[in-house]
Amino acid sequence: MPDELFRTVAARRSSAGHRLGAVPLSVAVHAALLVVLIVIPLFGNDVLPVPHLAVVWNSPVVPVAVVPGLPAPPSPRVTPAFVPPGAPVDAPRGIGQENLALPPSVPELRGEDLGAVAGEGGGAIREMEQPPPPPPVVKPAVPVRVSGPIEPPRKIHYQAPVYPALAMAAHVQGTVVIDAVISATGTVQDARVITSVPLLDEAALAAVRQWVFTPTRLGGVPVPVILTVKVEFKLQ
Repeated sequence: MPDELFRTVAARRSSAGHRLGAVPLSVAVHAALLVVLIVIPLFGNDVLPVPHLAVVWNSPVVPVAVVPGLPAPPSPRVTPAFVPPGAPVDAPRGIGQENLALPPSVPELRGEDLGAVAGEGGGAIREMEQPPPPPPVVKPAVPVRVSGPIEPPRKIHYQAPVYPALAMAAHVQGTVVIDAVISATGTVQDARVITSVPLLDEAALAAVRQWVFTPTRLGGVPVPVILTVKVEFKLQ
């Protein structure tokens, strides 16, 4: 009985060892098959697999249909280059000597001809060359002070001043000195007080503005002048 048990255990151990020994052999056989089926064909080809090329679109050429009985379509018109009249069509082969003679339409003028032309139209040419005289300068009528060669105008109309009542009551008297601007016609345009006397200035100005003088002439032309006048106020 014990011998049979030991034999059974030994038989099981021997079958298990036999299975374990067959696993590496099976792995080796499968690896060899993979090498034969996949790797060897790759090394057998000299050229690797060519990848797929991108799709190239070629537009088709549409032929022009010709319908019997109809005229053919006109060809594109080519405009010829513009050539000015008289211009040479062919390029010149060389440069000739320039002719400096006068053209037939222009007659050659000699010295006596030039003198005759100058004698006939010389006066008109000189008149055209001379610029017109400038317009006369109009100077503004600026009054000048009566002095030196300018004779003072003569008084032809006199207006006596009115003595102010307030000045008379205050016993104010004196002489007011005024610069009067006399126009070219002799009237008083303006007047201003140079030497003042209180309470008497306005009365003196009112009287002087009514005076009239003879026109003052400078070079025969009437001009405005500035004349200094005195108005005296004196109590009786």
